[in-house]
Amino acid sequence: MVINWAEQDMRVSRTELKKQHDRLKSMAEPLAYLSKKQMKKLPVSDYFLTELEDLADMTSANARNRQIKRIGKIISEEDRHSLVDALFKILFTPEQIAKIDGWYARLNVHDDGTLKQFVKQFKACEKNTLYQMLLWIEYAKHMADDELLEESEQDLQTYVHEMAILSR
Repeated sequence: MVINWAEQDMRVSRTELKKQHDRLKSMAEPLAYLSKKQMKKLPVSDYFLTELEDLADMTSANARNRQIKRIGKIISEEDRHSLVDALFKILFTPEQIAKIDGWYARLNVHDDGTLKQFVKQFKACEKNTLYQMLLWIEYAKHMADDELLEESEQDLQTYVHEMAILSR
C-alpha cells in the first residue's frame, strides 16, 4: 500500500495535543504510588521531586487527590520522554519490558491486524492516535528527514510505554 502524501493532512491537531497533555497528566496517578526511593530515581527537577515526596507523606485521601491533580498540572514542565521511560522501567520487570518493546518493533502503519491487537491488549490506547504516530514515521522516511524520524520514533516509543503504564 502506497501512501499518497498529497492527500494527507500532516498537521498535528489541537485535539491530539490535548490528548497528549491529558496522557501526561494521567501519569500522575502511577507516580503517586511509588516509594520515596523509587521517586528519587526519576529524572525530574528538584521542585517536581519535592511535590512527589509531599504526596507520599500525605495520609488524607482528599489531600492526596488534590496533590495528584497538582502534579498532573506541573508534570508538563518535565521531560516527557525521560519521565515516562524511567517510570516504565520502575513498574515493569525486564521480561515485561522486552515483551512490550516487542510491540514497538512490530507496529506498522500498513499492518492493521497488529494495530488492532495492540489496541485490544492496551485498553488505554486509541487506534487513531497510534495510527497518526505511525503515519508520522512513514512521512519522515518519505521526506528523508532524519531529525523528524528520530523524534517520531521517540514519540511512538513513549506512547507505547504510556499505554502499558495506563493499561495496568
